[in-house]
Formats: sequence, C-alpha cells, structure tokens
Amino acid sequence: MRVAIGNRLIAGVTGATSIILEHARRMSRLGWEVHCFGESIDAERVRAAGAVPHRVLGWPWGSYFKRRLFAALAGRKIAAGGFDFVLGHGDLLDQDVLYLHNCVHAAHLAVHGRPLPETAGVGRIHAAILQDRRFRIVVANSRLMAEELSSRFKVPDERIRVVYPGFDPRRFRPADRQRLGVPIRTKLGVPPSGYLVGLITSGDFQKRGVDLFLETLAALPSGLKEQTHALIMGREKRLEEYEQRAAGCGLKPRVHFLPPEPEIAPYFHALDVYVFPCRYEEFGMSALEAMACGLPVLTSARAGASEILSGEAKGNLPAKPEPKYLAPILQGLLRSPETRMRWGREAALASQACAWDEHWRGMLQACRSTLHQKGVAVGHENSI
Repeated sequence: MRVAIGNRLIAGVTGATSIILEHARRMSRLGWEVHCFGESIDAERVRAAGAVPHRVLGWPWGSYFKRRLFAALAGRKIAAGGFDFVLGHGDLLDQDVLYLHNCVHAAHLAVHGRPLPETAGVGRIHAAILQDRRFRIVVANSRLMAEELSSRFKVPDERIRVVYPGFDPRRFRPADRQRLGVPIRTKLGVPPSGYLVGLITSGDFQKRGVDLFLETLAALPSGLKEQTHALIMGREKRLEEYEQRAAGCGLKPRVHFLPPEPEIAPYFHALDVYVFPCRYEEFGMSALEAMACGLPVLTSARAGASEILSGEAKGNLPAKPEPKYLAPILQGLLRSPETRMRWGREAALASQACAWDEHWRGMLQACRSTLHQKGVAVGHENSI
C-alpha cells in the first residue's frame, strides 16, 4: 500500500503537525509505504515517523496564489507517484480522505463578527474542496465541525466521519503532576499558597480568546485575584497588545507570556485550572491534553473538545465564552481543592476515549472504507 499525505505545513508546534505525524507513524506500522508532501516540512520528524518527506516548492506572497500553487504542485507530484491512497489535511484539492482541521468561514464569523471575505485564500481553497466534493470521505474532528460541513457546504452525512484528535497517554498523565509541575511553578515564582491558571495554544490569541481569559481573571474577587498567576503560552504577533491588556486588568506582575514549547506536558502539570475561552475552536487539542493530565478544564460549547467533557464540567458548560459566566465557575474551582480534584478525575477518565489508539481506530475505519470504494484490496491488519 503506497500512501501520500499532503499539507502545506508539516512542521512546528501545532496540533495539525502532531496529527499528521501520528497518521504517518500509524500507517508505516501497518507496513504501508508513506510519503509526506509539504511546503514547510520537518524532514527529520517525518523520517522518524517512518515516512518519506517531499518538499514542495513554495511561494511567499498572496494568500490564494501560494495555496493554489502548493495544491497544483503537490497534486502533480502525487499523481505522478501512482499512490493507492491520498490523505489530505486541507491543502490538497483532490484526495481520498480529507482530514479537516479548520472551519475557516465559521471561525472568521465568530471571531470578527462578519463573514469571511470571498477573496480570502484559505476560504477559496476550502470552498473549492468542499463544494465540489473533492474527496470520498471527510473526517471532522468534532460534531461542531460536522454540523458546519452539513449546514454551510451541504456535505451529505454519509460522507462525514467524526473522529476526535488524540493524545499520547505516556506524555499526558495525572501521575506526573508533582514531578513535572512543581519545577515550573517554582520557575514562574508561584508561591505554595498561590494558584496558577493557564491557556496554552500554538497561536492566534484572538481566536483562542486570550483577551477573554484575562477579563475572566480580572473579574475574580480582589483577594483571590492577587493570589492567582496566569500562564499564557503561544505565538502572537501582537503580543504587546495583550501585555497591555494584562496591565490594564491589574494582572501584569502575575501574568507569564511564554513562546510555544515542544514539550508542554510540564506546563499543564504546573496548572491548577485550564481555561479555554475560545471564540470558536473546531476541537482544541490543548484542552484534551489538559484533561489527560487530570486538570479541571473550563471552556464553553464553542470548543469542539467540550463534547468529551463529563460530570460537573459538562453540567457547568456555558454556551459562550463570556467572562461573566466563566469567572464565577473559576472562582469556585480555585476556592475548592476538592472540586478541582473531582473535575480533574472526571476529565482524566473522559480523555481516555481520545488516546491515539482510539483516534487511529476511527481513522483506519475511514481509510479502509475509502479503499473499499476504490476497489483496492486491503488486508485485515489489526495493528494500531
């Protein structure tokens, strides 16, 4: 079985890159010959996943042109390669299975309050793929995404599979909290009597609601607010603007802005509560990883990851990430160690349904279904 995986970016500290590399790793374990095509590609990590990296010529200017150029050049290379199966991650025009990471139209509307301009490059590419059905099956990473595909692009239900992203249970587990978390708290200067609340993301602070995160902390009662430190991790071009917001909220001395880290588990373990007030998040792997570490996660129904919450966290889930709803819940969590422990236990248990093994079972079903449609003979490998 010869497989092509394509995406413009297969590099960096992002959820998409983690998923792509995991797909390559799992396919290579089945004995499949896997090739990854990307404009920006971490060849070393791709090879470590058991795949062959192929760098595709890129163009730095013009949102639509550079995306269309990648789709054309990668598509040509893949067509010439005679592959049995093509897995696209949002940047290929033609594929057997489309694993979609973003709903750019819905996200833009939620973040900016207005429709995505018709000239937006990524929107034009996504519309071309989805409206013209240039796939056999599309994998949605949440029911939130599946509903968007059905309502906006009229993708038939039988061509949609919902498969939640996964996490590595060896890296994210409650047992490591003391060992990994305490050194981070010490480094950040959080006293033993203090609290540390966090939001960890690859970037795009406006979409992930960093301003709402700061407003939620600012709404805490003064005594509690003075005991609370905040960790915000991610890449952001307008970082100074958010630092000024933190200062304006009276939080600046206790807010720690950090760049993305390849090894983020220790930072999750350092937290008391994970707050994810995204304006729209198709899934949100950081919320899943926080759950797997046994952290109480406070978010809203605007995050796809909220679909796997259970117990009190699910019962207290607001429809929107508004600080007036989040702050009282956060206050209750910070004031009650018992509540935090209870939420954390429920989160860790719920997260197990999304370990990488479970994710791959869903993906493998989608792949085999597509190969069957194509008439390609597939063995009965049970390896995950």
